[in-house]
Amino acid sequence: MKYKKLKYLGIALTFWLLIGSCFQFRSSDRKQLKELKQTSKLFYVDIGTKLAEGRNIHFTQVGKDSTKPTVVFIHGSPGSSSNFMQYAKDTAMLNHFNVLLIDRPGFGYSDFGKSEPSISRQAKMLSSVVSQFNNQRCILVGHSLGGPIICKMAMDDSEIADGLLIIAGSVAPDLEPVEKWRKPMSKKWLSWLMPKSFRVSNEEIIPVKEELTKMETLWDKITIDVKIIQGGRDKLVPSGNEDYAEKKLINARSVEIFRYPKENHFIPFTEPHLVIEALRRF
Repeated sequence: MKYKKLKYLGIALTFWLLIGSCFQFRSSDRKQLKELKQTSKLFYVDIGTKLAEGRNIHFTQVGKDSTKPTVVFIHGSPGSSSNFMQYAKDTAMLNHFNVLLIDRPGFGYSDFGKSEPSISRQAKMLSSVVSQFNNQRCILVGHSLGGPIICKMAMDDSEIADGLLIIAGSVAPDLEPVEKWRKPMSKKWLSWLMPKSFRVSNEEIIPVKEELTKMETLWDKITIDVKIIQGGRDKLVPSGNEDYAEKKLINARSVEIFRYPKENHFIPFTEPHLVIEALRRF
């Protein structure tokens, strides 16, 4: 009986480890290089890690042409830079832009499992990394939680980018969903049950409403071009966030909103041509 219990425990632990590995939302550098093999024959490729505010920030860079703008993709929660690999492999995209994919703190290979709940500190880290690439022109793309992070980057440094593309960005504090299960799951004796990517996500989403509230008086500091993509069927970041941003962006050089009534939260992955079209309009 004792051995039978140990056997079942072993099976359960193996299953849980497999589940955890499946939900890491990241691809190894080797796998990324393999995927970029055809592209890398035509475009410069660099994959590595840069230090920012004491944290290791992992990146994938494709293209290094100073005559082209660099598009920096910032993922949501959970997620990783791997979410945007299709853009780094798209030669039509790369004919017009350099591409920089970044793992946010705690995700991908940026100190995986070590969260950073502060939007302000995340913005500071990512700005530090972006500035190390000496981009002539730069467009920041933020999906979901990446949306308010790129906004904070532009609030803190007016020269960090020439434009922002917010996709399904959770920017309005009053529209943040009330998810009562999150705080109980943040308890140490429960959080260990969650795959690391979900634990990190939970730890940064719990304070999001408070973090967004801190940003409410800073929107007038954004003075560059801003474009916003919002799906009408988005259940995670509902319509209304784009209206909030439009109202707040009083000093932006321009604001353009693309509303797609039939699209959901995952537009960057299901309809990449809409993202590329918006980028080319900068």
